Amino acid sequence: MTYEKKLTYVSPEPERQGHASYTHVHEIIDGLVELGWDVDLFCPRYGEAKLPGALSRLLGISKTLLKVMTAPRPKVYYMRWHFAVFPLALFAKILGIPTVIEVNGPVDDLFIAWPITRKFKSFFTWLMQSQLRWSDGVVAVTGGLAETVRDITDQDKLIVVIPNGANTNQFTPQAAEAVNATIHMLPESFMIFFGTMAPWQGIGTVLAALEDPAWPKSMHAVFAGDGAERPAVEALAQRLDHVHYLGRVPYDELPSVVARAQGSFVCSENLEGRASTGLAPLKLFESMACGLPIISTNMPFQADVVRDGGCGYVIEAGNAQVLAETVVKLMNNPVEAGEMSKRSRAIAVKDHSWAARAKDTQTVLQRVLKG
Repeated sequence: MTYEKKLTYVSPEPERQGHASYTHVHEIIDGLVELGWDVDLFCPRYGEAKLPGALSRLLGISKTLLKVMTAPRPKVYYMRWHFAVFPLALFAKILGIPTVIEVNGPVDDLFIAWPITRKFKSFFTWLMQSQLRWSDGVVAVTGGLAETVRDITDQDKLIVVIPNGANTNQFTPQAAEAVNATIHMLPESFMIFFGTMAPWQGIGTVLAALEDPAWPKSMHAVFAGDGAERPAVEALAQRLDHVHYLGRVPYDELPSVVARAQGSFVCSENLEGRASTGLAPLKLFESMACGLPIISTNMPFQADVVRDGGCGYVIEAGNAQVLAETVVKLMNNPVEAGEMSKRSRAIAVKDHSWAARAKDTQTVLQRVLKG
């Protein structure tokens, strides 16, 4: 059976470099294009240096959905799970156009990010769950999320686990040799946090560790990204000489920053049960691809990757002193850190490239189009 490889990719998140969603969307699209797909991307675009407020973002999403619905019809819609794409899910159901929903987190992410929505929790939950029930296929980034989707939908639903990945051609240990404007802002020896600065990323604990007496005085910390926790990061960077905030680093320069670090913080926390379905943060795989030792909190999936691969330390979440002491341990064991570095790179190339993720995504699309 043959089919036309025409896909409309809809992301309600803004197209902003430095955000995990930007990387995920563009890497999957690039991979599908390499595989022969014709892909149209629709997503909001904002001009402000910082993300706009809730109403402005909803207006941006609404304009994006209107463009999608008035554009030429694709063979399949691929949508990132978000309450605001409900109108498109209904539109596709009415027209009989297949949909694939990508699930990157549980429903409760919405209520954590925007507490005001809790007043209408049942309504927003219905908006999101309806999309899953109407879909022809679901891509979940962790096994726990896949089980959550299974509980919402029926047992015959096509649900496939496809985690985040890394561009292992760009994120390499050799990226540390690149020269650009950003690297001149870096200290000589530093740990790194990069990506979306959301409340569940454990940034509060990382910041507390930087002020803990156990933190090694010769080690700096570099932050790159944007999000709700950005003001706290900026405030500490102004107070402490060993803390540096770079802002949103262009994607093509980010590998040169990451590869120069001595280790990477992947310190997600189980805020309001968010981690119970497992976490597969983008920064984990990109850090591994650069050959960095990882300091990971003991959250499902991400801790398994680090522990099973022997590519870093797994610690309890929310303990600033333990985090600071683990940085000291990493500094005091250079041979062990070197072995972790080698294993990180090897595992990323073998198991977690975006090229492999794109092929897995194509398989889902093929199964949906073949019915």
